[in-house]
Amino acid sequence: MSEISAKHITEVIGLLNEKADYAVLRNFEGLPDKNKSRDIDIIITLRSYRAVKDELVRLIDSTGWKIVTYLHSDRLITYVCAKQSGETTELVQWDFFVNTSVWGILLMDASEFLAHKQFNGFLYYVGVECQFLDKYLYNRAVGSAFPKKYQWMRDEAEKSDFVRAKVRSLFGTASLEECDRKHRPLLALRAVGANLLRRPLGFVAGVVCFLWTFVRNYVRSCTGFSVGFTGPDGSGKTTVIDMMIDHLGDVFRTAHAYMHFRPALFGNLGEVAHSAGVKKTVDRNYSDPHRGGRTGLASSLARLLYYSVDYVLGYFLRVKTVTRITRLVIFDRYYTDIICDSRRSRIYLPIGLLYWWGRVLIPSLDYNILLTADSDTILCRKRELDREGIDTINRKIDYLATKPGYYKILNTGTPEQAVAKILTTIFDAQHRKNLKRLGAK
Repeated sequence: MSEISAKHITEVIGLLNEKADYAVLRNFEGLPDKNKSRDIDIIITLRSYRAVKDELVRLIDSTGWKIVTYLHSDRLITYVCAKQSGETTELVQWDFFVNTSVWGILLMDASEFLAHKQFNGFLYYVGVECQFLDKYLYNRAVGSAFPKKYQWMRDEAEKSDFVRAKVRSLFGTASLEECDRKHRPLLALRAVGANLLRRPLGFVAGVVCFLWTFVRNYVRSCTGFSVGFTGPDGSGKTTVIDMMIDHLGDVFRTAHAYMHFRPALFGNLGEVAHSAGVKKTVDRNYSDPHRGGRTGLASSLARLLYYSVDYVLGYFLRVKTVTRITRLVIFDRYYTDIICDSRRSRIYLPIGLLYWWGRVLIPSLDYNILLTADSDTILCRKRELDREGIDTINRKIDYLATKPGYYKILNTGTPEQAVAKILTTIFDAQHRKNLKRLGAK
């Protein structure tokens, strides 16, 4: 971990030490200089989080960090913070848990964790018993086995009267072994009963809060974000995308979805037409994406309608399901490619019509990156298009670059420079969006 990230962690922990009732849940041993996990998990009372939220946001903002993604669910508030320093990307993810729960059913409140917190000279943390309970109670409630890699944690926790009493009071089992054998529906039902017995109004409020935040995060999709790349062959899209994912590090390396051109709920149009008996043969020379001849108006409209259905349905089924939480969707080409590269999509319609069709009917990605270079540079890299083809695409890119939501990036230097420009653009825009959502003053 770099000195920049270590300083950020030190500043945030210092604020929490002074103003909040909190504890780090796990993987705290190396902080602030080393972080064993992709995120920093903190248990905090809701009252403490609310009291410190504005000051936390001001601290992040004033130190030059950007809030790239922000999630607020019924049990978790997440900040993914980023800082672009030249061509170096720093990322730190903070997960603030106000309880351990599932579907609004409370399993363990923050106050129960914090009653056992300890201080190591830098931060407050919880011991093995609470670390085990956080994982074990959640896994059993959703029907998962406790991970074997944490067996050492279970071996320590099994000796604790506190652990056995907590499992017994929530799930009604006399031992962990008995709890292991019970089916998930029974354990979840017993947890509901324990909630209704001890806190009936709180239970109802918890379920309502879960449903409300789940629907809100899905509908608004303001937590994660989506990025599409469009540009002529030879503009360096593949290299830049791969490098961008690498720069985003552990936080997004396993928390992103990669798609090509469209969500692909439906097959290739030629294959579908062939299966339906409309076409006798299919040209499967996919190594040459510009091999097809020019299509007429009827064929272009049919293709546009077919792909549009895929974009609309696929967005809600495959994109929003990812971006509703703090995850990233990357498209190597999206609907924008239909506008810019008619030969590839074989949709020969006026650029103005295609733009407004997309703006009105096609779900928009958060960021549409128009990656390109001058014709001479592209021809030196790859000769899949002639100069006229490249110039045509670049003219359309210039047209789109004047529209909201499109960002033209010239990839004429090193790929690292292009990635730095793209990430700076995205981080700044996400930060402004999230500051507004957080009500920052």
